Amino acid sequence: MPHAPSGLVPRALAALATVLAVAVIAAPPAAAHAALVGSTPAEGDTVSTLESVELEFNEQLLDIGNEVALEAPDGTRTPLEVDGEVTSTLTAIVPDGAAGAGTNLLHFRVVSADGHPIEGTVTFTYAPPSPSPTPSASESPDASEEPTPSASPSEVATPTPSATPSPSATAGAAEEGQGASLLPWLVGGAVAAAAVTAIALAARRGADPNGPAGQH
Repeated sequence: MPHAPSGLVPRALAALATVLAVAVIAAPPAAAHAALVGSTPAEGDTVSTLESVELEFNEQLLDIGNEVALEAPDGTRTPLEVDGEVTSTLTAIVPDGAAGAGTNLLHFRVVSADGHPIEGTVTFTYAPPSPSPTPSASESPDASEEPTPSASPSEVATPTPSATPSPSATAGAAEEGQGASLLPWLVGGAVAAAAVTAIALAARRGADPNGPAGQH
């Protein structure tokens, strides 16, 4: 049986190695998925205000199928609306009352450029500022309790005494009134007395024959 030339095997192995190397070099790199590289709030942050959240990835995202939700400490989960154009950064609006004081979870599901969905969670603490205390009714100043400025001595009006009629004047006025009321009676009595006197005189003259009326 004939033997292969001694130099043929090494050449064949060298050619095979070259083909494998070319195949490895020419092979396309494995597709890489998007990865989260930053966020606002960041992992472990403590914030006092929260109007929006931002997620930053290492490559462009597809503007389809992206979801963001905020989970409050009590377990309430609120979907967030994506705001603006989706690039390698995704921004979402946080509605009032969605976050609660304490540890909150920001859940996201985005689609990388190769169509592969990526999911993750960012944990942060929300510490809203304490509301300023409102004074109670007992502490608030009452307008009714404000001191009323007292009038100065010069401003105090001195009461003017009213004129009081003296007893003599009162008695005189009473007597004048009584006199005025009795005057008609006195006049009438005088007239009646004069009439009676005249009648009596006339009667006497008629009864006396020697009187002036009886003389011829």
